[in-house]
This record gives sequence, C-alpha cells and structure tokens, in this order.
Amino acid sequence: MNTFTCHICGSHEAETKLISETFEIRGETVLIEHIPAKVCRQCGEVIFDLETAEHIRAMVHDGGRPARRVSIPVYEFA
Repeated sequence: MNTFTCHICGSHEAETKLISETFEIRGETVLIEHIPAKVCRQCGEVIFDLETAEHIRAMVHDGGRPARRVSIPVYEFA
C-alpha cells in the first residue's frame, strides 16, 4: 500500500534517495549531505520523515560537529 501523496502536485509516486540540502541556521548557511528523503517522481518535491527531520535538528542545534567546511560563491539577484 502506497501512502505517499505529494502535497505540491498530488502524485502518489516517490522514490527514496540520498540528497543534499542547505539550511539557514542562526544566520549561517549549512549543507547537510546524504539525507534519506522521499522525492516525488512527478515534481521533485523532497519530503523528510519525522525521524530524519529530528536527526537534522539535533545535528545543527545540539553541538554536532561538521564533517568539513566549504566556501561557496554568493550572488545577489538585485
């Protein structure tokens, strides 16, 4: 039984992938790699389960140490 429904496009088809995502935490951009997520096959919307979301929160808020630091270019649209 498939219980996935995309809240963007309504599709019921998703695949589990490991993705990378950036988050803005206390004014700092952080990159988290290899996150397990459901990805909608129709529109690409990414959905994390509650356990994954809590793990991400704990990593960035409870004193986790980054694996490494990288420098990224920043562009302003305006």
